[in-house]
Amino acid sequence: MVGRYNIIRFVMVFIFLTIIAGAASAATITVGNDIGANYANIQDAIDNANSGDTILVNPGTYRENVNVNKPLTIISRSENPDHTVVQASKNNHVFHVTSNNVTVIGFKITGTHGPTKAGFYLDGVQECTIANNILSNNENGIGLVSSINNTIINNTINSNSFERIDLERSSNNELSNNTIISNMWDGMILEASNNNRFSNNIINSNRMDGISFINSNNNRVNNNTINSNGQNGISLDISNNNTLNDNFLLNNSKGIKADYTENHIYDNHINDRELSRVPFVSTFITVIILGIGYIFIRKKQK
Repeated sequence: MVGRYNIIRFVMVFIFLTIIAGAASAATITVGNDIGANYANIQDAIDNANSGDTILVNPGTYRENVNVNKPLTIISRSENPDHTVVQASKNNHVFHVTSNNVTVIGFKITGTHGPTKAGFYLDGVQECTIANNILSNNENGIGLVSSINNTIINNTINSNSFERIDLERSSNNELSNNTIISNMWDGMILEASNNNRFSNNIINSNRMDGISFINSNNNRVNNNTINSNGQNGISLDISNNNTLNDNFLLNNSKGIKADYTENHIYDNHINDRELSRVPFVSTFITVIILGIGYIFIRKKQK
């Protein structure tokens, strides 16, 4: 019995020491042309990093396409995106993320070409964070494909050629405090993407819709400012059980377009050139309308 106890204790101590050793082995790797930097470019740092390491990138312009295939934290040293630019060197995504638990903070991302290429492309991943970046003059800003439980926060996405934030078959993601302005197509587009949350984003002056839902259900959109977009502020196409509340929609061609859908739309502040088929804009108004209808029918029956 004592021998068995000692074995169990040995195993527990071994596991504990392994965890401590793994935590202690996490390193900070520096990138830049400065004396003392470990590597001159980001991809070399990634290739030589271990899972859990932090890559700290000095200010400068890095002409490369970056494949992040292990859990890493990649941060610009200055924390000012204008100081640390990553520009595509070939026709591919600037950051192609294929690993879970990746964090990228504080870069200016530019130069992708081709309608399927993006500044950030999250490819079948989860628990990643993309924060405080500027994405401009790309074909697409940020793309998520088959990705869940990711956080896209405090990014500025402008002057891109196609979709700015594109979710395809991606669910349970949080997108908040992003500024999406002056892009050629939609500000955000969801295709077959469910249970995502959009809050406190500014989506202005995009050529088409502010946010476009296609076959996407159970999403929550609240406290966003959606102004001066060329078509609809929000468009719902074959998309049901989405909740849209407390959004500000100003000077779009149409406010909220919801064809052949059943959604929860209430307490939005809309001042647009046209309101297009908005069901149940306010629960209070809906109750009043139903009450008037009920009284009218009762009077006719008498």
